[in-house]
Amino acid sequence: MSTRHQVYLIPGFFGFSTLGGLSYFRQIRETLADVFIRRGCSVEIIDVKTLPTASLRHRARKLVMTVEENGGHLPGVHVHFIGHSTGALDARLAASPSVDLGLDVQRDVAANLRTIVSIAGAHYGTPLANFFTTVYGKNLLYLVTLLIIVGLWRRPIIAIGSLLGVFGKINSLLGLDETIVHQLTNQLLKDFTPAARDEVRAFLRSVLDDQGVIIQLTPEGMDLFNAAVLDDPDVRYVSYATAAPAPTKIIKNITLRHALTPLNKVLYSLLWTLTSRSHAGYPYHPPVASVDAITGRPLPFVVNERTSDGVVPTLSQIWGEFRGVVRADHLDVLGHYLRGPFDVRDGADWFGSGAKFDRDAFEWLWEDIAGILIDSARRVVAKGAEQE
Repeated sequence: MSTRHQVYLIPGFFGFSTLGGLSYFRQIRETLADVFIRRGCSVEIIDVKTLPTASLRHRARKLVMTVEENGGHLPGVHVHFIGHSTGALDARLAASPSVDLGLDVQRDVAANLRTIVSIAGAHYGTPLANFFTTVYGKNLLYLVTLLIIVGLWRRPIIAIGSLLGVFGKINSLLGLDETIVHQLTNQLLKDFTPAARDEVRAFLRSVLDDQGVIIQLTPEGMDLFNAAVLDDPDVRYVSYATAAPAPTKIIKNITLRHALTPLNKVLYSLLWTLTSRSHAGYPYHPPVASVDAITGRPLPFVVNERTSDGVVPTLSQIWGEFRGVVRADHLDVLGHYLRGPFDVRDGADWFGSGAKFDRDAFEWLWEDIAGILIDSARRVVAKGAEQE
């Protein structure tokens, strides 16, 4: 009888499983399934429909309930969590023996859990969350989420250039009021189908209505999280960190009127700058070698406390068995990277970070992840056989 695997894909705080037909984890289901099939393993891959910016406890409960709905708590199932960004924290919370989520099935899920894979997880927090808790930050979070959704739909965002142009320099983004945000929303969603438009608006309302996770993702909040949330000794914790170049050529004297500066590069520059503001009182993981995990070659920049993927500091992403630093921005590793001339036109490489993540890197990363999951289950099976 073949081993039965269930892989749960857990999105981050910008995240959704699917939205109007768009997948957060682009081509990842197909890539993982292909590796499992080639290695003679049966697998079911499940998208977790999370609560985008709700508290980690609410998100972790949703994860456990999703496993129960899919029978992952029943005997004979090898369960694996793959969490991107905040999704990695959901996984750690759901698996922790020191945490009671108020769900009887939590122990059964933990008994079947073999692996937690963290990709760009904010294990030590991100300074970006500190800014998002401010009055200005709330509107910026809404705007960034909106633009990411539109960009991932591969809709051109050039059309709003003239509308944004009236605000001048990049700092004006921080002063967007609700009227302007409403205008931007209408402009960006005008080409969507009515059904997709309604779905996106409902998702954005949920971002505004519950932002509990933002406070928890600050370095101060994660300091408390790490003190209280213990790892399960029977679960294999694996992490991949992402790092993208500093946008030094973009952030100097940039204006939104500049026709040669796409909006995705402007926002990447803003987010990277906010994320680079480390706090000496709440340090991240100690420094690691500045080497690309995929190529084995030195990165063209040094990994330190300021380095990030545009959303989460690189050194904040390390937890458990560390597989290395991947040269990529926060969305590249999800399959939203530049793939060819059609994607250049449609803007699939949404962040415009210049990380140069490509198909070969994508396939290496997700084949490596699949291998980790398969190996984790085999270890448990072998250990059980020895005990018998």
